[in-house]
Amino acid sequence: MMSAQNNNNEIRDPIPNENIFFIEIGFGNDSHGQSATKAACRACRNAIEFNSIPSIKRLIPNGGYDALKLDVLLAVPPKYRQGLDLKEVAKVFPYGYVRFEVQDGGMVAPSGIAIEKLGDDGDDMVVVCASVTVGH
Repeated sequence: MMSAQNNNNEIRDPIPNENIFFIEIGFGNDSHGQSATKAACRACRNAIEFNSIPSIKRLIPNGGYDALKLDVLLAVPPKYRQGLDLKEVAKVFPYGYVRFEVQDGGMVAPSGIAIEKLGDDGDDMVVVCASVTVGH
C-alpha cells in the first residue's frame, strides 16, 4: 500500500463493509507526457464525477461530509508507478479522508505519435484504473 498524507489523506484501516455506501469505478489516461499522476487524477474524477450525495449529513453519524472516508485503489502500470504523486491525486476529492492503495495494473498503449513539445518521451499512453469506495 502506498499512502500520502496531507489535509485529507490518512493512513488507516479500510472502511468496514457495513460502513460502505457505494463503490465507483473510473479510468483515465495521459496520451502525451506519460504522467501516471495525470492519468490517476482523471481516473478518480471519472469515478466520482456523476455523483451527488445530498443525504450524507443524515447518513454519517457526527460529521456529514467532514467524516466521509474514501478508500481509493489505483491500478498503475509498473513502468510509470514511481512518478505517481498521491498528494496531487488527493486534490481531486473535495471532502473526506482519503486512503490510497496502489497496485500494478492499468495499461500502457501506443498513442501512435510522440510529440516532444507535449512532454513525450515516446508514444506511450498511460492508463490508470481507479476504484473509489465511499463510506464512514
